[in-house]
Amino acid sequence: MKTNVNYNKAILALKRAIVATFDDGKWRELGYLTDSIEIISDHPRLLRSLHWGDDDYEGNVLAVLPRIIGDDPGKLRAVEEFVGLEQWLKENDPALRAELYNAGEMVSLEEVEQAAKHLDIVELNKHAARIRHGIRDDPEQAIGSAKELLETTLKAVLEIEGERSADDISALLKRAQKELDLDPKAVTDSTPGKKTIKRVLSNLGQIITGVAEVRNLYGTGHGRHRSRALEIAHARLVANAAITIATFILEVANERG
Repeated sequence: MKTNVNYNKAILALKRAIVATFDDGKWRELGYLTDSIEIISDHPRLLRSLHWGDDDYEGNVLAVLPRIIGDDPGKLRAVEEFVGLEQWLKENDPALRAELYNAGEMVSLEEVEQAAKHLDIVELNKHAARIRHGIRDDPEQAIGSAKELLETTLKAVLEIEGERSADDISALLKRAQKELDLDPKAVTDSTPGKKTIKRVLSNLGQIITGVAEVRNLYGTGHGRHRSRALEIAHARLVANAAITIATFILEVANERG
């Protein structure tokens, strides 16, 4: 969630997800996870109302959650992750999700993961998972993984295994552009919108170079230079750019294959 999230809205969102997904066992797991099992098991109505489907169950959930979480951000995060809140809100209440989570949206990782299936790129899915998990909690990791996502994609379409290529990412892009007929120099005079297409293809290289440069400033293994909010903004920008370009390259490669 956002660092300045509205606490009451967070409790409301958690309540809705819990009512929809929890059974007795999930409640007890949450209790042990957050050292609040006595709060849950000693409540006179919570588990009983769940078991019998009583009308006061939702109110009991709202009464218990603030006691479990208190004013501890760590407890809030633990409950959020255990519940799988963001994914549940994405599927069931997008408006509340947008309010609780950072307003800027991530480009969908599902498309790049789907495109990668055709080339069986296991490592690419790992980078996507790191981006997804790190975008708020570890922006440096997300930025580093975005660069690695692009590098893995380029090596995959060039059929380079592991660290066999010593080329940097810009050189890999140039090779991939020629391999996939995406070289801006190859755009013919008869191509409709020649100038625009050449400019777009040329900008691919600039964006990829930019991703690598931002990674050197903010990515994994480098010190922080800005506030956390700026890191998250950079992480989202870099990740979105990397995901979009990786998906494009993979889709072109799939069409040619």
